[in-house]
Amino acid sequence: MIFLWVVVSVLSVLVLICLLALVDQYQTQQLIRGRLELDDAPAPVDIPGDRALMPSAIGLPAELDAYEHLVVLFLSTTCDTCKTIAKKLNGRPPKTLWVVLVEGDQERAEAWFAGTGLPMDRGSVDLDGRISDAFELDVTPAAFVYRRGEVALGQTIPSFRQLDSLLTADAVPAPLLPDSTTEGKTSA
Repeated sequence: MIFLWVVVSVLSVLVLICLLALVDQYQTQQLIRGRLELDDAPAPVDIPGDRALMPSAIGLPAELDAYEHLVVLFLSTTCDTCKTIAKKLNGRPPKTLWVVLVEGDQERAEAWFAGTGLPMDRGSVDLDGRISDAFELDVTPAAFVYRRGEVALGQTIPSFRQLDSLLTADAVPAPLLPDSTTEGKTSA
């Protein structure tokens, strides 16, 4: 019986050592990511003007104006993070997502859409830069969240996890939403 208690005690100590080693590894990884500025934190993107950037006014399809919640995602063909994010959508972007591909060549844009599996009917190609110029955008990937046709939030998208968090209507903090003071909680 004593032998069993010794075995259990030794195994418990080994489990504790392994757990502490995992905690140390996690802290070291966070430190390295911070030093290399690899943090997965989005940065705010300024929204120009008075937020009157209706999708149809900037060159997107007019039916997007009526969406209760819409995420307009700006991607580029020269950005590896953009390609990774697009591939993680598995060729089935949600209805609340519209992709704007910043690319000056239609053939390269079509090849990029085909390579990532995204359907071209869920996105636009910004050939002349008109759409990204409307936002004064100079970074990709970035996203703008629309609520009832008004831009509510703009931010960089450093990972798919950050995009995924914006795809549901409840993800946008209430103080950032238009008319949030009169509505209280937003509805999806």
